[in-house]
Amino acid sequence: MTADRSNQPAADYPWTRKSLPLSVINPKEHFEGPVGPIEHEDADECEIDIKNIGWTLGNDCPYRCTHCYSMSAREKGMDFTPEMIDRIVGQLALNGVETVNLGGNEPLFTNGPNPRDTLLPRIIDGLVDAGIIVGLTTSGITGLHLERDHNAQWRRLNDLDVSFDSPFEDEHNANRGAKIYKQAIRTLELAKEYGLDHTIIMCGMNWNFTIRHLERLLELAVEYDAHIRINPIKPVEPAHMDSLLPAEQYYEGFAFLMEHCSPVDLGEPPIAAVTDYQKAKGCPCGRTSFRIHSITPDGRIPVSPCVYLHDYKVGDLREDDLYDIIRSPQFRSFRRRNANPDLLAGCEGCGMLQQCRGGCAGRSYLHHAHETGERSLFVRDPYCPRDVAPKFEFPQRPTVPTDRRLVHMDYLCTWIGKPK
Repeated sequence: MTADRSNQPAADYPWTRKSLPLSVINPKEHFEGPVGPIEHEDADECEIDIKNIGWTLGNDCPYRCTHCYSMSAREKGMDFTPEMIDRIVGQLALNGVETVNLGGNEPLFTNGPNPRDTLLPRIIDGLVDAGIIVGLTTSGITGLHLERDHNAQWRRLNDLDVSFDSPFEDEHNANRGAKIYKQAIRTLELAKEYGLDHTIIMCGMNWNFTIRHLERLLELAVEYDAHIRINPIKPVEPAHMDSLLPAEQYYEGFAFLMEHCSPVDLGEPPIAAVTDYQKAKGCPCGRTSFRIHSITPDGRIPVSPCVYLHDYKVGDLREDDLYDIIRSPQFRSFRRRNANPDLLAGCEGCGMLQQCRGGCAGRSYLHHAHETGERSLFVRDPYCPRDVAPKFEFPQRPTVPTDRRLVHMDYLCTWIGKPK
């Protein structure tokens, strides 16, 4: 399949850019010690209700996606051992975790680039045996190896997310730095054949979140009976700022998707606000979800409230109790932000505050940091619906299904829909 690029100059693509924006913060400073500020320590917190978490398994990855959010946290780490896995699974079960998404890099590569060395099957078995629902995010290669070489564990998955950077083959391959579009398509086919719930996940960027791209994405989802999930890009790296969605494009794209899809999860706070979604609770990070990061070169396995905010990683799951990590100052800062959105400049008195709650914490923090050089959780989302006042029509007070469980529901600020 060849992409139609007639309306988009090549210079708009991140893989063709020759220069990077000036970095005002160092995205790898977190390796030197805690850098995320602890703010408003006297403020109240929202309730802890940890249920849905993510686990970055891969300590290696053969691809070089331009929007990768784990590159700044990935330094080829130690390999996992069965003992490490058993302790982590035990900690998750002890603390009532209900769902785990295995992702980050490629989850197949738990112990380097040779698939024969993977401990992924043991991880899946351990989690499922502990009564935890398991999903997996892949560009395709993990799904293909799992179905072929570890079919029993493949069948134990609850759901599968397959990453597409573009619904057009040449764009997808160029952004991934490898010809892997057909692997992604084959993984969708397998999931459909096995009756495994599956989702096309795309990171929304200014070059791929166009109506033309979304129309083709809908066609793929219908063809393979898939959900669609959109994560608007979070600028973990300074270079990501060049791929940010302009506010108008953000709202136009989601209005189009809401017109053509039934919502499954409305975890993207500004969209919850403009639709007046009555069950919105704001950013889930540190409240219902967190991320286990990939193992470090010195063998630590840190945790952070948000997958994108490496600045707030804390602890070591080889030794520390998860109960204490969840109650650390880093996690408490996120819960204070959720409970007190009126403390964010510009949010006080807003009529959409209950649904939006200041928006996505990770996006707000990173955008503000790259724009100003200052780190703060207590800043509002750059897609603030009151300031933007989108002109597009959105359905009001939508409902989402309660009879389906996908591992990305109420995990991350994300949007999930199913084509009508």
